[in-house]
Amino acid sequence: MIKFRLSGVRALLPLLFVASLLGLSGCDPIGNGAGPVRLVVNSPDGTVDAASGRVFQCLRTGVSATLIFDDGGAADFTQRVRWTSSNPEVLRVSNGDEPLPSPAVGVYPPGVLTPVAPGTTTITANFSGFSDSIVITVGTPSRIFVQAKNPQTNIAADIPDGMARIAPTSVINLDVQAILDGATVNVDAAAVWSFVTPNTAVAAINPTSGVIVGVAPGEPLIARASFASCEFTAETTISVSQISSISLVAPAALATDPLIVGNSLPFTVLANFVDGGPPQDISIQAVYLSSNLGIAAFNPLPGITNLLIGLTPGGPISLSATFTSGGTATTPGTVFTTTEPIQVSTVVDTLTGISMAPTAVTLPAGSNLITPLVVTGTYASGRTQEVTRRTLFTSDNAAIANVSNNTQTAGQVVSGGPIVGTATITATVTNLIDPPGTAPFTATAAFTTTASTPTP
Repeated sequence: MIKFRLSGVRALLPLLFVASLLGLSGCDPIGNGAGPVRLVVNSPDGTVDAASGRVFQCLRTGVSATLIFDDGGAADFTQRVRWTSSNPEVLRVSNGDEPLPSPAVGVYPPGVLTPVAPGTTTITANFSGFSDSIVITVGTPSRIFVQAKNPQTNIAADIPDGMARIAPTSVINLDVQAILDGATVNVDAAAVWSFVTPNTAVAAINPTSGVIVGVAPGEPLIARASFASCEFTAETTISVSQISSISLVAPAALATDPLIVGNSLPFTVLANFVDGGPPQDISIQAVYLSSNLGIAAFNPLPGITNLLIGLTPGGPISLSATFTSGGTATTPGTVFTTTEPIQVSTVVDTLTGISMAPTAVTLPAGSNLITPLVVTGTYASGRTQEVTRRTLFTSDNAAIANVSNNTQTAGQVVSGGPIVGTATITATVTNLIDPPGTAPFTATAAFTTTASTPTP
């Protein structure tokens, strides 16, 4: 059973959301003359009046308390009860007295759990003669490991051979995952990043986000993710190397078909290094050039400049990219340019239908994992082409699964708080050619969150 939340105040928001749902009347029923009849404790995964729950070392989480009244009303009493743990050496519970991790100043609110060691303890809430308890088991992550986020999709992937090469002035965004009872869970919000042996002449790391900026070639650095509430760490090696060349890679769909007007597809720029090894994806840092901005142009917004948008039919046009490596405020860097421009044409076509994949996803509640949805359009010519970025996405239950309509992350679904249930994601695409009033095309996907551990 996966029942946990990440450390930090922002990671407690889903818990507070659940608590707000439990305050059914929207106000304190005591003021309405109703009498309390029962106090119940709710588990970290949001199960009301739970008998047991499970949390993990390194990952702070929280329980909540609900006071039930004789008129059927209920109110969140998490911050009004007195919390105790039968075994604080296994699990501590805050009464507004658990300090935030240094160097932050302040305390965690009542009900926040700090796992200390593997074992079992009973967490009890008391209020004015009423009490309720929950048995909490503290488990240990079987593995904590570092990945790197893809700059186009923001989705984490393994780092080949445990070493990432980056260029001077380029960036890489590290991410950390944990295996909890066989399920992979994103725990990035709980991590603090650092270099084991810092060297700002080679690279700098942001302690909160895990973003590393290359400065100049030098000895490899070890980037470490650590956690405020445990001694577990995860590491990877970062090497800053000189670029030998850069290359522009077109999306696979444009190898055989033109870009359909109204669609946008991502291009990739790779930095190749003088010492060999895997290239670095520098797509969001490159500058893109189109030989005819009236036919197709790259998105001008920072972070999504690699999206080519079809504007009018025509072509072929030439596409290229540049990247500046190194340099300082007073010294210019080296400008690299792709040597072989890519030729692209654009056409007008009529959308006849859409499909979305995947259509069904099951995730542990509160896993914070990103699932990208891809919407594909079918056209009158028989062509198929991705239309994700011109799709309107909606979720009928954002507390379970929230979906992005941001241009860079369009279609990405993030599992919400510790609530168990199913959310339906709907994709809607309007044909750009049809006259006003024409019905749009729709497709759906079901996202289910569960408290039981899925098969790894």
